[in-house]
Amino acid sequence: MRRGLAGIVFVVFVSLLLVQGCAKRQLTKSEMDRVSRVEAKIAEAERMDAKECAPKELAKAKVALEHARHELVEHHEEGVEDLKYAEKVADELLEKTRPCFEAKQVKPAPTASLSADPENIEKGQCSTLSWSSENAETAEIEGIGAVATSGSREVCPEETSTYTLIAAGPGGTARATATVTVTAPPPVEKPVVKEEIPRFENIHFDFDRADIRPDAKPILEALGKYLLSHPDKTVLIEGHCDERGTNEYNFALGERRASAAKAYLVNLGVSADRIKTVSYGEERPLDPGHNEEAWAKN
Repeated sequence: MRRGLAGIVFVVFVSLLLVQGCAKRQLTKSEMDRVSRVEAKIAEAERMDAKECAPKELAKAKVALEHARHELVEHHEEGVEDLKYAEKVADELLEKTRPCFEAKQVKPAPTASLSADPENIEKGQCSTLSWSSENAETAEIEGIGAVATSGSREVCPEETSTYTLIAAGPGGTARATATVTVTAPPPVEKPVVKEEIPRFENIHFDFDRADIRPDAKPILEALGKYLLSHPDKTVLIEGHCDERGTNEYNFALGERRASAAKAYLVNLGVSADRIKTVSYGEERPLDPGHNEEAWAKN
């Protein structure tokens, strides 16, 4: 009986040892953190559509992770190497998935705006171009060249000019234009110089005569010289008389006197069609008096 009992105890003891020998090891905190990082990389790749972008790499990474997790529990040393491999495969998965995912994303189209201030200038003046853009990597203005994606610049065109901003980015190209209208400056107004027309003395005649007196000749010659140097000028010669005599006689005498002055000027070279004559007779006396002194002036 004792021998039989001893055999039973031995079998139980051996069985307990076998059960204890099959217990799995626990992962260290460092190992769990590394496993979590690999899981996170695989999850990130799946969010970036790794099933389409890198299906083989995705399957490979999942298998490598599960194998590393199993080996870490069952065979520690082999498991450590398998975990390194799983980390490497997960990195490769992301390297292939990320560019594929980014290429599928819809890139925002760039925008562009361009303005000129002022829009209208006179020749010789300047205007300032101001521009801005969004979602653009490069920008240029036709006629100027490459510029920053936003900024301003002074331009001084000689003629009306249209400027075009071209902004380019991953999402395409955008354009904007601005026109600077150039006009000729208004003509400089020269000050109007009012020509001063000289005043010539009246010439006088002897009583009841129409002959040019010697004292009248210098006056007529000065008038003739002025008319010859100013071919655009004309002259009106008035004939006057005093009140002595009839109206008819005095009108005729006034005409003879005006004609005599005209003939003198024509002899000096002044064209006859530039000289007009009129007789007022006794109607417009210079001195309305009724004596010799007044009559001498008329």
